[in-house]
Amino acid sequence: MLPLDRQNQVLQWLHQTGFLTNYEIAKRFNVSQMTVWRDIRALEEQGLVRRIHGGLSLPDWKLGDEQILDSTVHGDNIFRFPAGLSDPRRLALGKYVAMEIIKQGDNLILEGGSTVACIIPYLEAPEVTAITNGLFTLTLAQMYNTVQTLLCCGGVLNQPNAIFIGPQAENFFLSYRVDMAIVSAYGLTLNQGLVDPTPIYDSMKRVMCRSANKHVVMLDSTKIGKTALSRVMGLSEIDILITNHDADPKIIAALIERGIDVRLI
Repeated sequence: MLPLDRQNQVLQWLHQTGFLTNYEIAKRFNVSQMTVWRDIRALEEQGLVRRIHGGLSLPDWKLGDEQILDSTVHGDNIFRFPAGLSDPRRLALGKYVAMEIIKQGDNLILEGGSTVACIIPYLEAPEVTAITNGLFTLTLAQMYNTVQTLLCCGGVLNQPNAIFIGPQAENFFLSYRVDMAIVSAYGLTLNQGLVDPTPIYDSMKRVMCRSANKHVVMLDSTKIGKTALSRVMGLSEIDILITNHDADPKIIAALIERGIDVRLI
């Protein structure tokens, strides 16, 4: 296929989705990452796309509408999603998980952080049941209507992170058994595994993982190599790790050597 033909097809595809990753383009057209980079650069020079980390978008594209609540309801108070839900690194991970990992009829636990919530807008698999402790996950699911059945735990609402935690929330998750738990964390190191700075929420994530047959970890590349106070899970407990292609290559090589299924997006 000629470069111009491929670029036109990429542009048409982009207008349907608003955002594409380098991985998707390379896979669909069976070309190298360097070829994808040249195509994106050519389109960007014409002002047709905006190049972002790990992919491209339309020049004026945003994930959803930041002003979900009309300002007339509460004066000048406007609901806004956290910055993580517009981070191209996390969006690329969410899109990959939605399209390549989650299958028809899956039962899922979706940890309530913003990284995992990035799955929701791109989810196309039918008959999916998801359980979460995240308010942002619930809001996105309401907006995009991509999850057929969604359950949310009760518990203590952690306001800064918009997640439910505590014994009531943990007991809720212990009463279910799911195919897959999808979680994120503050960081990952070879010595500690998956880590977080807040012990009370680490306990919550461990309960989620105990209720699942498979553990999928989503970490953007900035978190690979970061350490923190509390351990969420050891490396041997991770079934699939999904991160960006610019993650520390030495750490990635060591993880693969230890038998972890690492997907670079």
